[in-house]
Amino acid sequence: MIIVQIAPDIIPLPGSGGLERIVYNLSDALVDMGHEVYVYALAGSRSRAVVIPYGHRYKNGSIKDFVLDTIPDNTDIIHDHTHDLLFGKEDLHIPTISTIHTEWSLDVPVKHPVYVSRTKLKQSPHRYKGYYVHNGIDLDEYKYSAYKKDYVLFLGRIDWEKGVHTAIDIAEMTGIRTIIAGPAWDGDLFKQILPRIKNSPNIEYVNEVHGKAKQDLLRHAKWLMFPTACEEQFGLVMIEAMACGTPVAAFPRGAVPEVLSGFPQFLCKSAEAMAEMIMGNASVHPEQLRQYVASRFTKEKMAERYLKIYEKVIKGR
Repeated sequence: MIIVQIAPDIIPLPGSGGLERIVYNLSDALVDMGHEVYVYALAGSRSRAVVIPYGHRYKNGSIKDFVLDTIPDNTDIIHDHTHDLLFGKEDLHIPTISTIHTEWSLDVPVKHPVYVSRTKLKQSPHRYKGYYVHNGIDLDEYKYSAYKKDYVLFLGRIDWEKGVHTAIDIAEMTGIRTIIAGPAWDGDLFKQILPRIKNSPNIEYVNEVHGKAKQDLLRHAKWLMFPTACEEQFGLVMIEAMACGTPVAAFPRGAVPEVLSGFPQFLCKSAEAMAEMIMGNASVHPEQLRQYVASRFTKEKMAERYLKIYEKVIKGR
């Protein structure tokens, strides 16, 4: 099968997490399965698929014309991952599916929508004709450790949606050593929380982390805090943490209960409940967490599910 994956023109693949990492993992898994895969992505992207970089070869800041002008001959299916679902909402002659990764693309009308959780599919107007496929990771990239150090971790964007302000509340409440890692997307919020971080001897901000630094933080944390303030589409960092054997204390918003369905005891109804949880030890062994991810959330399982959808859409079902 000749498959075209279309990533947004914001961050080069593989990115540090989220949407770009999913496109990267999916493309590599499809190549491993023997398919011919092309990935449209920002210049500097890496993939085992053939990367077609946007570069500066498109006009007016729009990638749509560039993709349609350069798409490989005999393409069987287009997989649109763009935030605005630029290709899924067009009536193209090539079958096209659209993965809805973000809240702001939930209401974009597309012919073949795919959600990253069953929760979001059920909440959508497409619940009877849409699909869902859980995100998957490359398990080999995540180093497992049963040994934990005495700190909890918040790993995510510094913005209101991800609940970093609540993580700081909990750190102040408990006095537990807390590491905050992530890019400062919301500059105003970052300015608000920075004095609190500097005035709290138990809180440390380490900026955005990648590679080995990210791995070390994830696998040695006693807990990952996930106090999300939004209706999560999925929450990739939760499965990244569990792949490393690290338990997750999370608010049950959006798809969080679905992703943590094997460990409902990790769900916290309040900041106070999360504080109480992270002051104790997890009720499961770290190896159980990794096996849970291996059984449900790998890139291979994700690719297999997408292939079934590709086949249905190509056949016109």
